[in-house]
Order: sequence, then C-alpha cells, then structure tokens
Amino acid sequence: MKGCVTSMNYHHQLQLLVDILHNQQDENYGSHDEFEQMEHLISNMLENNEVPDEVKAALMSLEQFSYQHDKEGMQSNFTSTEIQQYLRKLENFVSK
Repeated sequence: MKGCVTSMNYHHQLQLLVDILHNQQDENYGSHDEFEQMEHLISNMLENNEVPDEVKAALMSLEQFSYQHDKEGMQSNFTSTEIQQYLRKLENFVSK
C-alpha cells in the first residue's frame, strides 16, 4: 500500500482521506486500519513540498485526532461534529 499512496498526488490523497472520514461519520466508528491509513496518508502529505501550508495545518490537527482515537483506544469515542469540522476543512481543499 505504501508505494501506491506515495505515487498518488496529494489531491487524490486528500480525497481518500475525506472518503475515510465520511465512512467513519456514517458508522460513528473508526477502525484501527482506517486510523492507520489516515496516519499514513497524512504523514505522506506532510512530507510533500507541493502541499500548501494551510492544508498541512489542517492535516496536523487531524493527525492528532487520528492518533488519539486509535492509539488511546477511543475508536468509537468521537462525535459527528468532530468529523464534520475536519470534513469541512478538507473538502474546501479538495474542491480547489
């Protein structure tokens, strides 16, 4: 999977991240695999010089959310409002 993610441009990576968040919102749950995939996508985008700083700032916030909910065992302990805030931010960048 790593090679596939690194060969995607950051717009595609952002769209995949948005899709994962929509799935978590619909299910009110995030699986360990989803959080790991999110963290991997975010890490790749943070290292990418083509990603604008405003996108990176949103990604760093989402990275903390993902880490907290995965590593601290809080997979289902988030609200739809939390996910909505990340979706709004990221969907603005995807549509640009």
